[in-house]
Amino acid sequence: MSKPKLYLFAIGGTGSRVLKSLTMLLASGIKANTEKIIPMIIDTDINNGDVEKCRKLIQNYNQIHNTIYTGVPEEEDQGHFFRTKIMSPKEMNISGTDYGTLKDMVDYNSLSSKNLNTTKALFDLLYSNANKDMPLEKGFLGNPNVGSVVLKNVVESSEFKEFTQDFKQNDRIFIISSIFGGTGAAGFPLLMNVFRDENSGLNNKTYINNAIIGGVSVLPYFQVDVEKFNSGDSAINSSTFITKTKAALSYYNRNLKQLINTMFYIGDTRQSNYENFDGGIEQKNPANFIELTAASSILEFLDYEPNAGTKEDLSQASRFFEYGVNQDSGNLHLTHLKQDDHIKQLLNFHYYNIYVSAFMEDALNNDKLAWKNELKLSNNYQKQPFFKQLASFTDHYYYRWLLELSLEKHDRKFLPFDLSIVTNKATLTKDISGIIPAEVTVDDKKLFTLVTGIPANNNSNFFKKDKIKYDEEFSRIAKDIAARPLGNKERTLSTLVNQGISNIINERFSF
Repeated sequence: MSKPKLYLFAIGGTGSRVLKSLTMLLASGIKANTEKIIPMIIDTDINNGDVEKCRKLIQNYNQIHNTIYTGVPEEEDQGHFFRTKIMSPKEMNISGTDYGTLKDMVDYNSLSSKNLNTTKALFDLLYSNANKDMPLEKGFLGNPNVGSVVLKNVVESSEFKEFTQDFKQNDRIFIISSIFGGTGAAGFPLLMNVFRDENSGLNNKTYINNAIIGGVSVLPYFQVDVEKFNSGDSAINSSTFITKTKAALSYYNRNLKQLINTMFYIGDTRQSNYENFDGGIEQKNPANFIELTAASSILEFLDYEPNAGTKEDLSQASRFFEYGVNQDSGNLHLTHLKQDDHIKQLLNFHYYNIYVSAFMEDALNNDKLAWKNELKLSNNYQKQPFFKQLASFTDHYYYRWLLELSLEKHDRKFLPFDLSIVTNKATLTKDISGIIPAEVTVDDKKLFTLVTGIPANNNSNFFKKDKIKYDEEFSRIAKDIAARPLGNKERTLSTLVNQGISNIINERFSF
């Protein structure tokens, strides 16, 4: 059976941030048991800064992937950086500006004149005046009861209809949502009920009804400034997150557990502290370890009963999982991750990014370098689009992602690597626009101490100072790599770097 496509529904700001961490995991070469991933973003806040950051990151990823792997058979180069195909996100974003308020959307003021007094009375019972008058342009602001009304329009969008037309037998669906907000808490049950409705009228409804569906429900993991809510400057009150979570979990237990095949629950009592933005372009929350673990659940879902094509093929109709760390530490490292292959790939990827940011441009500018000449790269290759794409991913996204995971505003930080090599950390932290690139300085000694808690093997002695030499290793294997029929220089260069760095890591680190 061929690998399935994965339709990945990322709902709300949390959905986009989890998608960002998934992109980083896939960039590291962690294998995903899928032909390709098709992200489906749902957010009524069309100006959400988290969505924009995610969109740009995937665009950069795709530029690199397409340059290297277009036309390459699926079974080749597995485990290489940027190998898994991620399609450009399909955005099923229902603009709240099109509706105004919830009252405007249902034409509340005309209900009585239409002899719909009973409907009006029920609406008044279910929704407060604040709910009815709440502008929808920045999402549902933690009100899933409002979201449940608006999000029904998602299934009428052209992007959703395109998804149903393209869906094939054995394809899978995964839904990312938070349970304590508005958009995610409303969107997840809505989608599940549509997917499992045998009378839905969807294109390919039989395939969708019978598909293996998974999801990750993100429980509260951050809190926002309550004073802004108390003063009326924000509609979001994080003190109600737990109450909303309990109510949503109760609803899920009664109505959804029989519909979903694989469900992951992730949350944290050690919560981060974020600024209180109602939404819009200012909502650019930093990456969080909880989002990274949520992203890893997607990869675990793809490996779950890999030979099962439909829900009828599963050994169990439904299974539920939680993620936990072995010790309640405020500072987490690579060794806290569950899978050994994830640890190794992230380690490889970090040394790759170090090379791109600190050494690769000089190497490409060196006309006497053996591996460059063996690959027959042009004299100005460092000015070509491919290197610029690699450098952009590293300098604008990778280091910033690591810095965000380690911020003081997190009560549980992820600190896998020594980030003292980033010399403009303070500037990057203030630059929420993401325009400023990271500046990185790494000396020979620092190459041995990049990984927190896992020093590289150092064979220095009285007579000789040991060094980690990227270009020497690349030159050693270049002739063999250049002789392979890899199709183009970019794939050849990528293969060289993947193999060379893997050799260095295998020699220098013990797991």
